[in-house]
Amino acid sequence: MWVPEFAVGTAKKTKKPTRGSGGAGGGAASGAVTAPMQGTIVKVMVEVGQTIAVGDAVVVLEAMKMENQITAEKAGKVTKVNVTAGDKVGSGDVLAVIE
Repeated sequence: MWVPEFAVGTAKKTKKPTRGSGGAGGGAASGAVTAPMQGTIVKVMVEVGQTIAVGDAVVVLEAMKMENQITAEKAGKVTKVNVTAGDKVGSGDVLAVIE
């Protein structure tokens, strides 16, 4: 019979690191809005020159037959939109830039 080297319930639990919501990691959010996964752009919700707030929808991305709203992590003015409806994007592609 096999017996573990430590008593049950005495194993030390380690804290898992938490993942940020993307952007620049733990610091201030960068102005780049990136695709979290590969998919197809269904709708672009912003245009160049538009002022947006944190949490505003930037694009709708369809991935695995699910529609996902990609939101802004930074408030500011949209300076660049790199996609249009129907475009295929990969994980990490820059969809728009907010300054």
